[in-house]
Amino acid sequence: MTDKSKWTVEQKRLNLEQALRTHERNDAMMADSRKFAIEAANVAIRAMLLINGGAVVALLAFIGTLESGNHEAVDVKQFVSALRWFAYGVGLAAVSAGLAYLVNMLDTDILQSRDYTWDHPYVVEQPKQAWLIRIRVVLHLLAIALAVMTLTSFFLGINGVVDAVVSLGL
Repeated sequence: MTDKSKWTVEQKRLNLEQALRTHERNDAMMADSRKFAIEAANVAIRAMLLINGGAVVALLAFIGTLESGNHEAVDVKQFVSALRWFAYGVGLAAVSAGLAYLVNMLDTDILQSRDYTWDHPYVVEQPKQAWLIRIRVVLHLLAIALAVMTLTSFFLGINGVVDAVVSLGL
């Protein structure tokens, strides 16, 4: 074996090792990134569901207490308006959860649409990745917009409760 052929064999072996390390590093980054993104989305969505859902339950209990403890009729229209905002928040949070699921599934599809090669750059994107990424971005932005709307509905509900309580003159 000539020195040149030894060098070529050694280069190929080193290239193969580098490709394997790159593939493993890419897999580990994908797994970690996906895990933490899913955890964060789940926590945020649960929080939005809990604050709005908890507000619905608390407001219903408060209205019930007002009605049962006061023989005079209490105008609950303002409370119902606030209740509506909290209910919208619950619905929006549920839709956000569905969109988060779709985004996570698209992430998996995007990551699986990569080819591993034995030559540099070792990980190559397939053409279908481009449209998967576009769909994912749209759904992701929609989920974020719905999350903002969920929080906005919570604050509008809080504002409605404050106005309703003030109007009672308590």
